[in-house]
Amino acid sequence: MNIPLLKTAILMAAMLSGLTQAGTLDDIRALEATKTGRTAPALDGLALPKTPTTATVDRPVQDTAPVWLPLSDGRQVNVRDWKVVLFMQSTCQYCRQFAPVLKSLSQQTGLSVFPVSLDGRGDAEFPDVLPATPDVMVEYFLSGVPVATPTTFLTNVNTMETWPLLQGAAGAGEFHSRLDEVFRMALDRQAGKHLPPPSEGPR
Repeated sequence: MNIPLLKTAILMAAMLSGLTQAGTLDDIRALEATKTGRTAPALDGLALPKTPTTATVDRPVQDTAPVWLPLSDGRQVNVRDWKVVLFMQSTCQYCRQFAPVLKSLSQQTGLSVFPVSLDGRGDAEFPDVLPATPDVMVEYFLSGVPVATPTTFLTNVNTMETWPLLQGAAGAGEFHSRLDEVFRMALDRQAGKHLPPPSEGPR
């Protein structure tokens, strides 16, 4: 694979999220179908929608205005520039504990979640998932983060810079605190402050 599929899919989903209210997976399918007449290789096992899903004027358009999340140091971050990438498994008890927490936080903050499943199946909170291909696993876990579920990363959809968040089931407070910390580090890096490479959060 020439370009890491998951990061490409996240970028495509981010671009399409401002055009339609379809799900992220539907957006990716539609884009790939219009480009090549078929889905992306990692989506070959997933069926395309029966009807064409191109953006048209009769489909509702989402607001693309920034959604600002205040940080603990007084700065703000536009959550539309970021996605939480969730590695999960449908049979993982910790994923079942964490998924409602993450879904609720996503709804409260407007921060999108991009679920990737090690077993190819979703759960009640995140039924539409992308399967975790070997290329995707290498791309995210090569830095030394152990492969475990649930594991979350924060990815900037414009730069594709990725930061590890947490592993395991976390409560809303713990996840929000780590998210705030990583957003502050990412903003510092964008501002040119010298930082150590992104690392795993406390666990």
